[in-house]
Amino acid sequence: MPVQRLWLQVAAFLALVWTGVAVVMWVTEDSVFSPEKTLALMESAPWFEDADLGHEQRQQHLDKIITSVIKLDFNQRSTMREDGLETMDRFFKSLTDEEKGEYISRTVEENFKAVMKGLEKLPAEDRRRIIGGIQREMKKKSSKNPEMQMMLDQDAASFEKSFTKDLGLFFKEAPLSMKLEMAPMLEGMQGRMQGMRIR
Repeated sequence: MPVQRLWLQVAAFLALVWTGVAVVMWVTEDSVFSPEKTLALMESAPWFEDADLGHEQRQQHLDKIITSVIKLDFNQRSTMREDGLETMDRFFKSLTDEEKGEYISRTVEENFKAVMKGLEKLPAEDRRRIIGGIQREMKKKSSKNPEMQMMLDQDAASFEKSFTKDLGLFFKEAPLSMKLEMAPMLEGMQGRMQGMRIR
């Protein structure tokens, strides 16, 4: 009997623990972010089913998506692009111009500002290494983007000297589609700069 009572107590304790875990998971579900969850939010945008959806309802869902994107780290954002490029493209094309501007402002432009501040704080050698990487990445995209090609036509010294100012101006005036295309490059730059600070 004592052994049986002990097992009953253990079973009751485990049941209590798992109930607690389930409650915590349910309560925190909305605060857990992942590439899969973010893509699911994009796929389930309610305006795909209801083209006449009101502005307030669209804004609420857009806020959820933007918050989810912001909470992802560099690796998660890369995974999201690799696994869900079509989903992301369909979602972005479904936005109004105003919504596209808000999405980019909150997910891309803030990243850009952080990159610019980070570059200014790096030692000269590290900054040159980062800028060299930026030039290589921009060359890959320049065939489709005349604005990038114009910047790359400068010699290396001129590019480095004017990089922060010129790219800042370019990014500010670039069309929304260009800013979105630059997002992966900016995230990669920020990741490399963080790595340099850790060394």
